[in-house]
Amino acid sequence: MPDPICWTEAPEDLRTLKNQRIRWQRGLSESLSKNLELLFHRKGGTVGWLAFPFFVLFEWASPLIELAGYVFTIGFFLLGYIPTTVALAFFIAALGFGWLLSMCALLLEEISFHMYPKPRHIMVLFLAAVAESFGYRQLITFWRLIGLYRWAKGGPAHWGEMARKGSWQAR
Repeated sequence: MPDPICWTEAPEDLRTLKNQRIRWQRGLSESLSKNLELLFHRKGGTVGWLAFPFFVLFEWASPLIELAGYVFTIGFFLLGYIPTTVALAFFIAALGFGWLLSMCALLLEEISFHMYPKPRHIMVLFLAAVAESFGYRQLITFWRLIGLYRWAKGGPAHWGEMARKGSWQAR
């Protein structure tokens, strides 16, 4: 197909979501580590010089970077190394960047597929994108850290099963 489109069925409960995110992070880690020789290889092309570094920095390392940002900001604030304004600026920037990414994804979806015909639908998605930065994003980051830990620890992967209903097909 010249323009393949693939949708994933979202988990319907927190346990399934947790297992999915741990599984995805571990799978990403395994895939990247098994193909590490591709990174900046002189014959790696776009994949080795652009896509692979993107996945390492923005997908694989992002939970580590986010955790470090939170820990260092809170720690330095509590120790008195940074003032309240700097700590607040960091958290506002972190939230703003997350919102920006979500808004860009929403905009790209709207331009590409226009799946939500009513402005009310877009507003609900906008509000969900804002709300996800308060607890949900941190929870996903924590689960991704578990995936990294399990990958680093080694041992056989237990992928488990995801309960699927296929309710999206009934439309």
